[in-house]
Amino acid sequence: MTVANYNSLVQKTFCENAIRSVVMIDDDFLTYSESIRALNNEVDLDYNKIDSSKRAATLESFFQSKNMICDVDNGSVNFDVDRIRKSDLIIVDYHLDNNAPDKTLKLLQDLKDSDHLNMIVIYTRENLETVWMQISSTLKGALDINSLIIDYDNEDVQSYWEDVVLPNLNDNGNKALTRDEIIAYIKDSKPCRRIKRLIHDDAVLEDQKDKNFIEKMIAEYAVSRNAIISSNTSGNVIRGDESGVKWIQCGNIFVSLFHKVQDDHENDGDRIWQTLNDSLIEWKPSYYQLIKSEIQNAIEAEALSFVNHLANDHYGQAAWLNEILKSDSPDIRCRNIDFVFGNLSEELYQRLKNNNTLDEFIKSVFDSYSNEYANSGVAALLQYCSSKMDLPSNNDTYHEMYHALNMNLSSKNFEDGHISTGTIFFDTESNKWYLCVSAACDLVPTQGNDPHHVRLSPHRLIKVLELFNASQSKALPFAEHSKYIYVMHKNQRKYLSIFEGDKTLPVVDYMVVLNHGTTVDGEEKNIISAVFLSNMDGNVQNVPVRLKLKSQLRTGYAERYQAIASQYSSRIGVDYVSMMLP
Repeated sequence: MTVANYNSLVQKTFCENAIRSVVMIDDDFLTYSESIRALNNEVDLDYNKIDSSKRAATLESFFQSKNMICDVDNGSVNFDVDRIRKSDLIIVDYHLDNNAPDKTLKLLQDLKDSDHLNMIVIYTRENLETVWMQISSTLKGALDINSLIIDYDNEDVQSYWEDVVLPNLNDNGNKALTRDEIIAYIKDSKPCRRIKRLIHDDAVLEDQKDKNFIEKMIAEYAVSRNAIISSNTSGNVIRGDESGVKWIQCGNIFVSLFHKVQDDHENDGDRIWQTLNDSLIEWKPSYYQLIKSEIQNAIEAEALSFVNHLANDHYGQAAWLNEILKSDSPDIRCRNIDFVFGNLSEELYQRLKNNNTLDEFIKSVFDSYSNEYANSGVAALLQYCSSKMDLPSNNDTYHEMYHALNMNLSSKNFEDGHISTGTIFFDTESNKWYLCVSAACDLVPTQGNDPHHVRLSPHRLIKVLELFNASQSKALPFAEHSKYIYVMHKNQRKYLSIFEGDKTLPVVDYMVVLNHGTTVDGEEKNIISAVFLSNMDGNVQNVPVRLKLKSQLRTGYAERYQAIASQYSSRIGVDYVSMMLP
């Protein structure tokens, strides 16, 4: 991708097409209401705020020239996070409250967890190195080091920390992380190699686990010293520029730092806009982030102003309303609501698919990658693609890439509420894996009129295929054989097959799910109870199992494996007699 083309795509989707509203927040700004009250002699005019308000007027004029809605807030009245997050661009003074950054940092903490992506420019006269470090440390979240040391419950570790390490850190000794080392830890959470050597050279701790613990505590100590306010979470993922002075990305916020010049604000609008654009380009969002951003822009621009067959069909709407309201079953009502929702979602997809502007943007994104690869001099396309995602270029990475691709093609996380056709799960005790191949209509908790359904209710008999461990060397080169299933388990990529070894017939089994459609009280998410029926001294006995629902095969994939199980179950045995002449 040519640099200019990539840069223009980033600017277009994150700034030009995305930012429609701007709010500026500074306790030195005079708001419109304050100005009116002062003109009416209801309050005394604070002349110290006039210069800052001139700055606000300059910025307001700049953004209005870009056809953006612009609001000014002094940060003291109606400082509501939910209202602020609705603005696409937030320009906020770092020291909002009595020259302290606490209020701004709390705003950033709240916004990073919102569903809306916010662009934020921190407007400050403070040293940008200090501001970057304080913001990134606060957003990352500091651990409670004292509690962790106590809970570690190791006298040697505690003594080493209190007698050797902590005094050294307090005196900013050789165990204290440098600024560059702190930046690196904030961004990658990896302990510093220099600290590893120092702890090793002290020869106080012998167990590597203890050494690793102290290494982490030293790094977390550096974060805690720079975090201005406490956080409910820690270890949040932080991205930022290499020098730690320009930008920070965390959760759903992108923060760009801008240094206020005391007496020069005439060009602040252009400078802020350029700073934000430069920071976004340096962030290097992936093609996926570019496309997702532009889809969001298109949705907001469309404003759902589309027409579908259900919207035009008042008879159909009336019938669906009747179906939804007449049902006393929460499950049936939810299913009917889901159909209406799906109808709207499908129409939205079709509108986006036929949006020529969006289509051209997406094509431009991939064309830019093609152009860059053609001019990169990189021989292997796999190597180029892995490098664009900041992944190492080696065979292990390439294998993981295609495990991930096949997993995403064929399945999704389990979120369906109850086990259904294509649900992948495992026995938490035996670690055996299974795939549900019962008909979906037999698995709706509120349905099932067959005699065995009635007898077993609220439990449900299900048909499953047992899954077997498969090798990467078979599951990737022969993925198109459609007998492999790809899952992530305990952060490991797992390959499963519906056939055991070289066999060509599946293993079909049956189990009874207890209280089908409900979760187990006191258990973690997606845990259900079931029983196998087994012979015990001539009697049928229940063998209990604890199952973890892991993922759900997508439409088409689930039905394929269901068909394989059905073909196996409907096999017909016939007899022939072979004859060989002597």
